[in-house]
Amino acid sequence: MKNVNWLGLVVALVAGQAIGILWYGNLFSAAWMEAQRLTEADFVGQDWKMALGVLNMIVILLGLDWLIRRLGADGYVAGAKTALSACVAFALTVAALNYIYAAGTLSLLVIDGGYQVVTYAIAGALLGGLKRKPKAD
Repeated sequence: MKNVNWLGLVVALVAGQAIGILWYGNLFSAAWMEAQRLTEADFVGQDWKMALGVLNMIVILLGLDWLIRRLGADGYVAGAKTALSACVAFALTVAALNYIYAAGTLSLLVIDGGYQVVTYAIAGALLGGLKRKPKAD
């Protein structure tokens, strides 16, 4: 944990939450709720799930940070490419399982998958490129 890019991780966490609010709150709220067959009433008393979402994002970011460091993907572009590769290989394939086996709709896969692609790319760029400068002697 001592090698974790904490600056990049915290900024990526804030960015990921902001993207989620914009994505699911403003851009695709109605389409996502329709695809999930949910109403506003289904969200009453569910605020605690936001904390679980933040925890989930931290785990993802720790994994991406480890992968980016392990592969030596220094820089914004290299970090984004590495994270996008991980997104396609893992996040999108897991999201696709809901479409394949759990009667999810194609629109739900596109909305959730699009969020993953955007979030992973931005998080990877931040983790790869945003570094604390070493202290001068």
